Amino acid sequence: MTIPRFLLATLLVTVSFTAGRLSVGTDVVNAQGGSKPTVVKRIYSGTDGLSHVEDLPLSANQILEKVTSVEVRVSPPRRFSDWHVGPQRQYIINLSGSGQLEVAEGKVDLPPGSMEYIDDLTGKGHTTRVTSKEERVSIWLKFDDQKQRIGPLNPKPTTSKP
Repeated sequence: MTIPRFLLATLLVTVSFTAGRLSVGTDVVNAQGGSKPTVVKRIYSGTDGLSHVEDLPLSANQILEKVTSVEVRVSPPRRFSDWHVGPQRQYIINLSGSGQLEVAEGKVDLPPGSMEYIDDLTGKGHTTRVTSKEERVSIWLKFDDQKQRIGPLNPKPTTSKP
């Protein structure tokens, strides 16, 4: 099944904002003092053979991928998967329950409403853990294009020292 680009973009934005707003209390919102841009956590393989994370702003022009299948996944509380690579290039949208990945930079929290862009198909991989007491429910959106991108999509600008 192929999902049109516009429909996919609308789905990603709607699910992300809706799930995120349902899980955030007013005290947290008030404490933030302003809204942060919605980001996707991209998990990718580096040239060092390790998995890394980068935050990508949610933008249909930058990270939109053609999706060929959609699955709903339910993981039990406290489930742990040791070091593994992603099974395929895909988005994962977390609807309920909390998760956590571990990559080279450390632990990456995945609250309800968060989105992942899995692109670490080679190397050491990452660990995955359900950190909530309730099930973690997520939607997996498999990409049509399974050609892995090594390294960050948005490399940090380098500055020369005087």
